[in-house]
Amino acid sequence: MSDVFTGMTPERTSGEKETGSIPPWELRVFGSLTALHAGRSLPLGPLRHRALLGLLLVRLGNVVATGQLVDELWAGRPPRRPIATLQTYVSHLRRALASGGEQGRAEARVRHRSPGYVLEIDPELVDVHRFETLVDRGRRDLTHQRFRSARDELTRALALWRGDPYVELTSYGPIADENARLEQLRLTAVETRAGACLAIGEADSVVTTLYPEVQRNPTRERCVGHLMSGLYLLGRQAESLRLYEQTRRHLADELGVDPGAELQRVHSDILNQRLPVVEPPLSAGSCVTTDRSAAPAPPPPAETPANPPEPAPAPSVDAPTALSERRLRRPRRPVFGRDTVDKNGSRTLRPPRGARSRGALVGRDRELAVLGGHVLDALEGGSHLTAVLGELGAGKTELVQELARGLQDLLQEVVWGRCTAGEGVPAYWVWAQIFRQLAVSRPEAFRKAEARFGSLLAPLILTPESGLRTVDNDDPSARARFLTQDAMCETLLSLAADDPLVVVLEDLDQADESSLELLGLLRTRLHCEPLSIVVTADDTSVAADFMGGSAVAEALGDSRTRSVRLAGLSLWHTRELVAGHTTADVPDDVLGLLHGRSRGNPYFLHQFIAAVGDPGLLGDRTAVQNALADVPLGVRQALGRRLAGLPGPVLDVLRCCSTLGSAFDFDLVIDVMGGRTDVESAIETAIRCGLLRRAGQPPFPLSFHEELVQEVLLGELSGCDRARLRESVARALTQRPAAPHGEQDQRRDRVRRTTRLLAAPGKPNSARVPAPAPPHSA
Repeated sequence: MSDVFTGMTPERTSGEKETGSIPPWELRVFGSLTALHAGRSLPLGPLRHRALLGLLLVRLGNVVATGQLVDELWAGRPPRRPIATLQTYVSHLRRALASGGEQGRAEARVRHRSPGYVLEIDPELVDVHRFETLVDRGRRDLTHQRFRSARDELTRALALWRGDPYVELTSYGPIADENARLEQLRLTAVETRAGACLAIGEADSVVTTLYPEVQRNPTRERCVGHLMSGLYLLGRQAESLRLYEQTRRHLADELGVDPGAELQRVHSDILNQRLPVVEPPLSAGSCVTTDRSAAPAPPPPAETPANPPEPAPAPSVDAPTALSERRLRRPRRPVFGRDTVDKNGSRTLRPPRGARSRGALVGRDRELAVLGGHVLDALEGGSHLTAVLGELGAGKTELVQELARGLQDLLQEVVWGRCTAGEGVPAYWVWAQIFRQLAVSRPEAFRKAEARFGSLLAPLILTPESGLRTVDNDDPSARARFLTQDAMCETLLSLAADDPLVVVLEDLDQADESSLELLGLLRTRLHCEPLSIVVTADDTSVAADFMGGSAVAEALGDSRTRSVRLAGLSLWHTRELVAGHTTADVPDDVLGLLHGRSRGNPYFLHQFIAAVGDPGLLGDRTAVQNALADVPLGVRQALGRRLAGLPGPVLDVLRCCSTLGSAFDFDLVIDVMGGRTDVESAIETAIRCGLLRRAGQPPFPLSFHEELVQEVLLGELSGCDRARLRESVARALTQRPAAPHGEQDQRRDRVRRTTRLLAAPGKPNSARVPAPAPPHSA
């Protein structure tokens, strides 16, 4: 949700209950399940304890059977004594909730009632209940045409939405369902508030609020209709009509349906200029503009029912050109504001003013400025490609999204495509996404290009009658393939010559061969055209020689490619990111633990912070150490995807290496593998991919570049594999040639450590938590 509602505290209406106020004891659902007493977070415990509270909270006041709680908590894989474990969880929750009561009186109680448990709490102490109450009031006020009251109630309701509800508990089915229900209610509240704002002339608020909502929910027709109305009332009729056409195409392509009657009516009213223009309220800083060529607007309506306006008379022969035939021309070059020129006279792209979207970008201002400079240079004829590189979770997508927001503020069009790997993905899939968007945003120019090249563009076009892709397989020759790619290049270049264009290709390392060939051809055709191509990809050193890495490396290794590489966040920026999750004071040593364990990877940091659970516990070193001992599911899956593309022999060797501790020698790996694979080649591949590293001094021992990778590999081993490796390692260590007495002791210690390690997989090096980073590491 847009942060536009943050900090809105309009005056309360007379007679209003204190539903919107914050009580001294509160149970918060939005953002993360948290219990607060006098601003202090209560220790609800680890994830599964809070999941139990969440499962009771979503059925507030109703008894949940013990067996049902066991099934939902452990997803059909309960512990050996599930009832006793559940009772332990309940006991912990009771103590935690009672610790926030006054004089031993708990504001929330978990009671046993046959056949299970029930949560008892005053609903006014739960933020989600206050949210629903305020939304109901706002909808009721709008029904009775009390527009300002409806706007205020819904503004207060949306201000309670601090983030997605139960954000860390959505892996539990009932909580995921409640999360989805509340998201739909939030969208309804956003739409209802927009309707109230339109009725009192606050079109600027509607447009600001609904733009990100429509991008995330393009099939919410009422949301689209309100945004179209707001754009029209601000004098931006062409954008309003373009939005309708884009929505119509999306509904036809994705769902095979036409827009509903309500959205069609809004479209018709805009075409015929029948929407009533309401004077905006005069307030400080108001910047609303309306179409002054129309008749003078009536005064603002009173908070009483009013008759609908009469349709405007049909335009005469001498009327201006119909809105649908007008075209809002973009500037030949991007519009630069004063703050985009530094003291040296060079242009830079600054982050857009105002609130950022969810998951605000932290610590990337320098990278954003560099990336923006590359893109602006390309739009002025720089003839280069720009690549954003980094490991999974480094924030490549977020950086490019921030760039796109800044470009859109400069009236620069950005079209976006994401590469997808897997069976069934058609050729040129990422380019098909690009061309679809251009067909909506520039219909006239695209129709001309399509007529010019005919069937050569067939692999990218959807037939509007059937919604099916048309593919011409009659001539699969290399010449036909080249002619198709040539037509695509010429179409993009002609569209860019008409209006400057920025094309974003996300996850290039997942692109199909045809899409990469087209990108290579397009790179050679860039000669001072106002076309900027931005691609994101995983670090090419990880993708070398396989996973399509050679083709990607060729695309990014050109001398005219400019790169922006994202490294881990510094300790200072880690502090800033953690500060966005909690108001508690987080000590430097705890920040060092988080930074060292995640290596500054923003996604990994978010995952470890979520594993801590209660944000108030981020100041507790013991709680943070316990959370960091395991690898969160999201981190495990991200690293698993990175490892999945490796050849089988390399994976086998890496799994063997994961059992050998923090450092191991090359000969030991060969002895354990027993000649089953080319160990030397596999080790070199792993080093080249950044997974292993070799010490710079004799005897040159090997170690994992990232401890998390070692833990993930170790956790993938089955019981049989662990037993086999345990025997192989013990045999290899004991059968090696005689060594001095001290080295024999070291070998025996290594056998014991490996045995313990394989008996408790998933925590190499005895689940060691990294030491705090030194102060100068920031």
